[in-house]
Amino acid sequence: MFLAWKEIRYAKMKFILITGIITLITSLVLSISGLANGLSVDNASAIKNMTADTYVVEKSDQHQLERSKVTPSDIEVIEGGSPLGLKMVEMIHDGEAVNISLFAINPESSFMPVGEESVKLAPYEILADPSLKKEGYKPGDAFTYGEKTWIIRGFTEKRFSYGHTPSMFTSLETWKDFQREDLSYQALLFTDNEEVDVPPNMDTASKEDILSNVPGFSAEQGSLKMMVIFLLIISAIVLATFFYVMTLQKLHQYGVLKAIGAKAGVLLRALFLQISILSALGILAGNTLTYGLTQLIPGDVPFELSSGMILLNSGLILVMAWIGSLLSFRSIMKVDPLEAIGGVK
Repeated sequence: MFLAWKEIRYAKMKFILITGIITLITSLVLSISGLANGLSVDNASAIKNMTADTYVVEKSDQHQLERSKVTPSDIEVIEGGSPLGLKMVEMIHDGEAVNISLFAINPESSFMPVGEESVKLAPYEILADPSLKKEGYKPGDAFTYGEKTWIIRGFTEKRFSYGHTPSMFTSLETWKDFQREDLSYQALLFTDNEEVDVPPNMDTASKEDILSNVPGFSAEQGSLKMMVIFLLIISAIVLATFFYVMTLQKLHQYGVLKAIGAKAGVLLRALFLQISILSALGILAGNTLTYGLTQLIPGDVPFELSSGMILLNSGLILVMAWIGSLLSFRSIMKVDPLEAIGGVK
């Protein structure tokens, strides 16, 4: 620790530059992770936050909820489950069109989202995604769709969004009345992962399967996750290069220390502590910078960064820094005191 801290204090500018690079890498990784998570919430939080584990849907190569059709006769054949209706609609509020993903669920079932306040939905009353509240909507606001007037009764505790549109939840009674000419549902919901006996024209799908088939979900998340992975790999390469060049510049000093009796383990521990201190400072500064940037991001940009994600990405960057230091460790182990003192490289 003495050697590590002494050198940091001696060559301040060099180590400030390295810390700055780690800061920028951390901020970039966290920003992309926040964007990926924000898009995930904006695209599929209605499925993520729903308590259903198993979905019975129409037999298809792709289990997309909005393309599935489950008829009342299908429901009679299947034992148990709670019907789920889903329709992507365009509602009118004060002359403006609002894109909505309209869900119909039995309000008495465990699948109905929990509201910020306990409410009982009357016909054509809806429980809305809280993102609408941020846009200025409030309980009592009326929407027009299908020659019917829909009233916001309250807002859900968690985010419920589907296909980058805010979700609204209504009762099955409202759905039956609204769809009475061609009544159908999109799925049957179950709370466990057990196999369900279904007719030949139906399939069972897990929550993960439904999530992966939400339009655009897999493509968005796959692309952004690959960017984060490449950033972590690049950060390891960049940090390895910096630490290796620094080590080469100090081979003479390491040789002198070895010649006067310093063990290689002491030198390796000093370098490890030095890298850990610089990385920790850079990661902390990167977190602070990212927090500052989030305050400048417009409200309509889907950006969500949880404490767990911050800790995970910060830990990965620290591990990448340690991996990048391995090349420097090898140089210290191989340095010959006589050659280093004599200036032979």
